[in-house]
Parts: sequence; C-alpha cells; structure tokens
Amino acid sequence: MSSIRTFVDLQVTTPIRMFAEQLQIATPHTFNALQRLVTTMAETVKNANKKTFFGRDKGVESYSRFLASLKSTVQAMVIDGIVGEATPTDEVLHKLEEKLVKFAMAFPNWKDAYSFAGMFLGEHRADAIATVERLRSMP
Repeated sequence: MSSIRTFVDLQVTTPIRMFAEQLQIATPHTFNALQRLVTTMAETVKNANKKTFFGRDKGVESYSRFLASLKSTVQAMVIDGIVGEATPTDEVLHKLEEKLVKFAMAFPNWKDAYSFAGMFLGEHRADAIATVERLRSMP
C-alpha cells in the first residue's frame, strides 16, 4: 500500500504548517508545482466521466492538465535537486510520493486528490512509471 494512500486513510484534517514552511523553503519550485498538481488531480477526479451539454469530454481535458502538471512537477524536482535527470523513474515516483505525503500533511483538505495520487502511484504503478517515462522524454 502506498504511503499517500495510508495518509488518506488516517483522516487527518488539521494542517501542519511546519511541513508547508519546510517544503516551501527547501524546495520552492517543487512546492509551487505540487500546488498545481494537487488541484489538477482533484479536478481530474471531479470531472471523471463527465461531458458538457455539447458532448465535450471534461475528463479527458482534466487528465491532460494533470499530465502537464505532473511533467512540470518532475521538472521542478530536478531543478530543486530532489532527483536528477538520470534518476530512474521508479525512484522519481518514490520521491514524488514522499513530497506528496508532506504536502498532504500541510494541506490535508484535498482528499480526492490524494486518493487519486494513491491510486495512480500505488495501484497503477506500472502505468505511472510508463507515463512519467513518456513525459520525461518529451521536450
């Protein structure tokens, strides 16, 4: 079971500001990217299987924004020195999960987003690895 999924199961609701300050000071690019990533994950969950009145698929658009945010988060982790360009993708996902757990402790109110992250990084790990490898190879 992934650590983000375990955190969601704990039902923590009180923010721990120390984690937010620590993330923001130590890894400012990653902190900003995580803010965007978490909101796009929540949006992806909210818009799953939804269509507009004219038939446009909201879920596909939300998932595309999630992928763009995931790519920028991985790039931010490289800029902040959390991972390197040559770091294996599985290790990148492990570091991302660690940062998401700290972010979740600082901002516990995004339950849908953290559940999505737990599913994406835990249950569908092979797909996550393939997705991040594809995103890392794109210019």
